Amino acid sequence: MQEAVRFAGTLRQTSLVAGQLLAKVALSPATTTVDGLEAISLLRHLAEATSLAAVRTADTISALAHGDSASANLFLEQAATHLTGTPSAVQRVGSALQRHEGYLHAQDRATRQELGLGKDAVKISEAQRKALASLAQGDGVLRETDTGLREVVAPLAAYVSVRTATIDALASRDLLTLTPLPKQPGHHRLRVTAAGVHALLAAGLQPRLKTPRPPLVTRPPAPAASAPARSAALRRR
Repeated sequence: MQEAVRFAGTLRQTSLVAGQLLAKVALSPATTTVDGLEAISLLRHLAEATSLAAVRTADTISALAHGDSASANLFLEQAATHLTGTPSAVQRVGSALQRHEGYLHAQDRATRQELGLGKDAVKISEAQRKALASLAQGDGVLRETDTGLREVVAPLAAYVSVRTATIDALASRDLLTLTPLPKQPGHHRLRVTAAGVHALLAAGLQPRLKTPRPPLVTRPPAPAASAPARSAALRRR
């Protein structure tokens, strides 16, 4: 019982933190980019999911206190359902915010270096846009393993969001440079070129479909109280 109470408290605190972060991000420049809007949508889902899970955990504790193990098990299953997919959603929030910051950095770089937007910017796919945005804040690092595999190891948020095949495609179009690092055998520095900045900014200006909001798991009606629970409630009255 005490463990369940602590878990409910943790969920409630997590929901509060998610809500505070959502409010902070919603008031930031995140609303100006497609990736920032995606991060806001994901954070909203996390806040809702953890809040509903906390409510259901509290229901579980109440049912256990009244000896209603059947209802407690049902509430616990519902709490777990609300939390399904939240770990991956947290990673996706980080990746989306990384791309958002990358796009803003590309805008700043274009201004400082007087690159301009460029009417002849190379057209890129959505996967390529995300890759450029993930790496636009500065130098990234690509590592080649002993088995011949290649993976982006920096920045951290780019690790899960950029495919090396996309990196190769960008490098072949001179939107990204791959430079060997002499002091780190098997490692290459990744850097977005001026042409890559042009392509990223041009792609960011194109109208895109609104990021779909993750479905919210609705709270099912609470089961009817068991006989012991009803008797306890009547005694309290």
